[in-house]
Amino acid sequence: MNGLRIVQKIGLPLLVVLGLLLALVASQGSRRGNPNPNPVAYLGPSGVPQVVLKHNAVDQYVTTGSINGESVEFLVDTGSVDVAMPYQVAQRLRLQLRPGGLSKTGNGNVRSWSAWLDTVDVGGLVARQVKATILPNMQGEQVLLGMAYLKRMEVFLAGGELTLRPHPSPSGEAPGESANTWGDSE
Repeated sequence: MNGLRIVQKIGLPLLVVLGLLLALVASQGSRRGNPNPNPVAYLGPSGVPQVVLKHNAVDQYVTTGSINGESVEFLVDTGSVDVAMPYQVAQRLRLQLRPGGLSKTGNGNVRSWSAWLDTVDVGGLVARQVKATILPNMQGEQVLLGMAYLKRMEVFLAGGELTLRPHPSPSGEAPGESANTWGDSE
């Protein structure tokens, strides 16, 4: 009987502690995820459209956007030359793949494919005809938002926020006449 009382005394507090630990682990996992599920461009102080992204708990800038009108999750990656994605994401997007050659990645050299993306959209900031690299061994569903998109934007990093603005048109073209547009998402 004494053994049963000890289990009852210890059991309930132990279950409470385990439940709290489980809740803490679950909340940390979501904080590492996507803090920008619905980015929206708005006119900034200078009258230029901008999207402001918050970083997640591990200081990464993750956001939802679209490629060719299909929703994807992006990880902003200034170390990636192109927009880079796993093969299964390219298949879901029905991209026309071309042999890409050898790509240098953090995991070494890998054979890859390439494709042209009609549109890449983050919160209404749209870039057209963006080069993509498709990596057969890349895991998951996340797409690396690399320099093929970012070089068409002004990128500012301050106070835990990353701000994207379209580059001013070099030839004075009206919005929609260049490879970058605003508010023209599909």
